[in-house]
Amino acid sequence: MAYTPELSKRNSGILRRFAWGMGKPMTKATVELMEFLPHIVDKKKVCESCKDKSFCKECVFYGKKKPITELLKRVLSENTNN
Repeated sequence: MAYTPELSKRNSGILRRFAWGMGKPMTKATVELMEFLPHIVDKKKVCESCKDKSFCKECVFYGKKKPITELLKRVLSENTNN
């Protein structure tokens, strides 16, 4: 079972606003944000700090990332189609 972190009232409110802006439920907005983060976070630092090397091949920080333009185009097209 996956660990579900408890969000503070403030962070829950921020996530809710992301979701509203994306036109998606909070659960789907969370997934979109997690796909976006590898494009702005230092991949090398994440990999060096990782404590579970068995997950590398599934990890969004491992290997080549899709260009951010592909992700943004997908998210923007999904928002205009909603």
